[in-house]
Amino acid sequence: MSYPQADLIIPTQDGSTTCLACQWRCTLRPGDLGRCQVRAGSETGIDLLGYGLISGASIGPIEDYRLWHFLPDTLALAIGGWGYATVAEQGRGPFGAIPTDPDRQRRLEPERAASFALERLCRGVVWAYGEPAVNHEYVRALLQLSRASSRYTALVTTGAMTCEALDQLGPYLDGLSLDLRGFSDASYARLGGLPAWREVLTIAERARSRWNVHIEVTTRIHHGVNDDQGELRALVAWIKETLGQETPWHVLPGDAGSETAASTTRARRIGHEGELAFVYGAEPNQSTRCPACHQTLITRTNGVTRMVGLNGTQCSTCGHPIKLHLSIFKQR
Repeated sequence: MSYPQADLIIPTQDGSTTCLACQWRCTLRPGDLGRCQVRAGSETGIDLLGYGLISGASIGPIEDYRLWHFLPDTLALAIGGWGYATVAEQGRGPFGAIPTDPDRQRRLEPERAASFALERLCRGVVWAYGEPAVNHEYVRALLQLSRASSRYTALVTTGAMTCEALDQLGPYLDGLSLDLRGFSDASYARLGGLPAWREVLTIAERARSRWNVHIEVTTRIHHGVNDDQGELRALVAWIKETLGQETPWHVLPGDAGSETAASTTRARRIGHEGELAFVYGAEPNQSTRCPACHQTLITRTNGVTRMVGLNGTQCSTCGHPIKLHLSIFKQR
């Protein structure tokens, strides 16, 4: 069986090939399988074993993917593929190795996915199931085709992609929901498993500054793992200084229990103390309020989002400019 070939690669003199799609940068000889489990070395380079195989697909509100300041109250086609990005996912992630059961190997070519979003009147397409970095070539094609049909595009990601991969996606990428798992070597050793977690910060900064991508950050709090107050203050300071004070920070409990609930509440307080304008929790019915006059700008009730206090991207009461992404056109 012939497979599509990866093109974000560096051939080596010994006949192996280095993949540049994700942080692991695997060097594969013919027959070797990458850490992602969906890329394999071959005589011609790197085979994409999972290209076009979809792990999940659904249509729903963009808010489901922790993008609350990004084209609010719009429907998006959410899809995803197979493959691992982090050590923590291997063996227990729902979107991991390609299933051996043919009935679970659903195929959806990027052209059909973009057309389907248009047919179903979705305003956008979001890669939401599984890490986009390990499906880079498919994601790139999907973003290009979706933008060509005037759909917005977004990714839910751990930030595991390389700068080389980001720069191929950047011209076609509108939004990024970033899963930032902590802000220390210790946290990422236990929760992330990425080889160089600070590259995640570089990816976010580059996406914002070079490609003007709208970014919202989500952190799941695990008691005793990533809830150190000093670490959280450093994380909040990085969001404010690098991505901007009005970057939404979604703080969610990573597991059950009263101790985690208390840690999550404390993390949200640290976000407010660090002067982030928008800090959200796990509750579904949270409104967005103007940071200047506290007028309600966006309501979210029982899964329904409404913009009620806005004049374009300004508060209709006090005129304070709100950094919302409301257009498919990138703005500077």
